[in-house]
Amino acid sequence: MLTRNWLMNPENVAYCDENEILPHFARAFGIHDLKEWVDRLRAEPNAEGFVLKGENRTAVKLFIPNLVFREPIEMGENVWLYLGEMYPAYCLYIPWDEAAEGEKP
Repeated sequence: MLTRNWLMNPENVAYCDENEILPHFARAFGIHDLKEWVDRLRAEPNAEGFVLKGENRTAVKLFIPNLVFREPIEMGENVWLYLGEMYPAYCLYIPWDEAAEGEKP
């Protein structure tokens, strides 16, 4: 069961560059529009997220932890991917552009 305490355990979380991991997950789970669903949740955040059914009896839950739980968690403003307790929860992030990083105040 997905709980805040479960996500707070570092052994249950993997932080992934979404540009690298989403194409792999899309192929592996047979959810070919996975990137579009992630973008949709980012553009229209909601506490329910989305449950996407893939091929071969797979399902993926997309969610934003800081909208689900009362107290925020580290990187909880990002879209996360949950496959069940047998797998880590995947925090999807987009790395900072090195050129833009020099421009930050």
